[in-house]
Amino acid sequence: MDSDSPDAVSGDDQADDLLTLAVAEALVAGMSWAQIAAQLGVPPPTVPDHAAVTDQEWQEAIVAQENARAARFNDQTWRRQP
Repeated sequence: MDSDSPDAVSGDDQADDLLTLAVAEALVAGMSWAQIAAQLGVPPPTVPDHAAVTDQEWQEAIVAQENARAARFNDQTWRRQP
């Protein structure tokens, strides 16, 4: 498929879709956000005074981790191009 085609899907879009699907399936299977984050290698978010980490904080930590991973990958890919 031509990369300029409107039907072309970027690798980033595919990765986002796969991550979204995997997280959705894990949630349906009964996994907590903390368990999903652990599977993805996401460190626990920092919270003041050892308070409990909320689902929202886990979600934000997962998104931040995946965005950082994608940025590192894109930076490495860009440097390899002639």
